[in-house]
Amino acid sequence: NRLATDEFQEFTRTEGVAISDLHVTFEELSALPRTTLTLKLWDFGGQTEYYTTHVAFLDTRCLYVLVWNASRERHEPEGTHGVSFWLHSIQTHAPHATVIIVGSKAGNGRVVNSLPHPISEYEKQFPDLHLVDGGLMDSKTGYRIAVVKTLVRDTALKIDGIQQTAPHSWHRLAPRCAQEA
Repeated sequence: NRLATDEFQEFTRTEGVAISDLHVTFEELSALPRTTLTLKLWDFGGQTEYYTTHVAFLDTRCLYVLVWNASRERHEPEGTHGVSFWLHSIQTHAPHATVIIVGSKAGNGRVVNSLPHPISEYEKQFPDLHLVDGGLMDSKTGYRIAVVKTLVRDTALKIDGIQQTAPHSWHRLAPRCAQEA
């Protein structure tokens, strides 16, 4: 995951789930009890065979970064891989969650598109979610990676309970998920 490692890793798709840490610091916010926060990045496989397992990990106390392929044709049907499908899943299983929507593959020479629908339409369709337009980025070229990472950090700080540790059951489950992936 480029957000965590600052390195581009060429691979075609995530199998199962890939878990990595994003360490963010908050020197300018010295009132916080700690200045470093470790965010767990869970990159879920987008293949349909994994969809039923995703809901086990959705929680309102999470920050979701919904990444869509901006190099695809804008009018391509969204279907089960589209932004609306994933927003519906998050709203159903984690109402009131915060979702940053980011277009990927923006700097690879292909045609770059904006969101399939304006963010205001998604806000009307999914009123129980707090949506943030993260713009575009490109993992391969590094285009806007730092901007998106800062947006993740700043948005995460606004989530109630973000500095609480995850339940112990999640800590026991994470290594198993990584082994299965």
